[in-house]
Amino acid sequence: MSILFEPYAIGRRTLKNRFIKSSTAESMAGPGGEVTPAMLDFYEAIARGGAACIFLGHAFVHPFGKAHPRMTGLHDDRLMPGLRSLAEVIHRHDCYVFAQLNHGGSRVQEGYAEPLGPSPVINPSTGLYARELKSSEIWKIVHAFGRAAARVREAGLDGILIHGGHGYLVSLFNSPFANQRTDEWGGDAQRRFRFLEEVSRSIRKAVGNDYPVAIKLGAKDDIEGGLSLKEGEEVAARLAMAGIDAIEVSGGIPTKAAGTSRSNILSRDQEAYFLSYAKAIRPKVGRLPLSLVGGLRSPELMEEIVTQGWSDFVSLARPFICEPDLVAKIRKGRWDRVSCISCDRCRAGFGKEGLHCRRDEAPAAP
Repeated sequence: MSILFEPYAIGRRTLKNRFIKSSTAESMAGPGGEVTPAMLDFYEAIARGGAACIFLGHAFVHPFGKAHPRMTGLHDDRLMPGLRSLAEVIHRHDCYVFAQLNHGGSRVQEGYAEPLGPSPVINPSTGLYARELKSSEIWKIVHAFGRAAARVREAGLDGILIHGGHGYLVSLFNSPFANQRTDEWGGDAQRRFRFLEEVSRSIRKAVGNDYPVAIKLGAKDDIEGGLSLKEGEEVAARLAMAGIDAIEVSGGIPTKAAGTSRSNILSRDQEAYFLSYAKAIRPKVGRLPLSLVGGLRSPELMEEIVTQGWSDFVSLARPFICEPDLVAKIRKGRWDRVSCISCDRCRAGFGKEGLHCRRDEAPAAP
């Protein structure tokens, strides 16, 4: 049996295989952030198809942290029934589910929410200036992460995934490009890390030591003046020391010219584009579970990466949109590349009807 189908644990959750559905903003929530029937169907199909764990699309923890329409919410107790339903349909298929907690920061749609950040810096993906957060506002957001985490556990989900990448608020605090403060929240790498440290503490206090808390970590910003890989390694090391249960390795802050995920992945040498980040982080965190995201399309390469110990799990996003049952297909012996070619047409309904594969649909009229 391939190592991809051997069990492995994140905290106290033993996953049945090494396949994780990585977070994608599914853009299917109701106007107030509610779970919808479309979301239930979307995620149940992936659970039924053999994934060991689903990292849900990012969800806002504070009303001012909603980044776009149809984003899922975790900011209000009235959302709990929908979260319970989501846990129930996923658990039917021996699959775990983690909620991804996020605050949009300055990466928000123009005219939709006020851009907020550690410093008054232009977000490179939106072109919008961030209003600098006051220390009192920062603490309110920190506490909001904890309250959201408590809702997730009470609703019966299996873990927390902090969104620590891609130009949202947590990654903005870590980034020397975005965080130019000189107070207790910035000025050097240790103080830039403080926001993430306090968020982690708030979450841990809310859910306890027995409940898995992981992070999607932007290990490198890939923009001028941004977080370097060496600094990202140290962030990972601090998280390991603080008791994080797993790290999903990612990178990049999107700009108007390019996103963090790459398109048209047609050959093996284009895959695993964040692998060098995992290789840099591994010596800093020991045997802390890592999951690698970023263009993985060949089962043979996935197996190689896990066998060599660079990552313990493989995180796939767009392939599951294209083939919810791809894990079952691989288990049955399909060893060629997955069907997804990263055309990115699945994102065409962002903020409208939500994610679905459009590879075989005729292009929309100009």
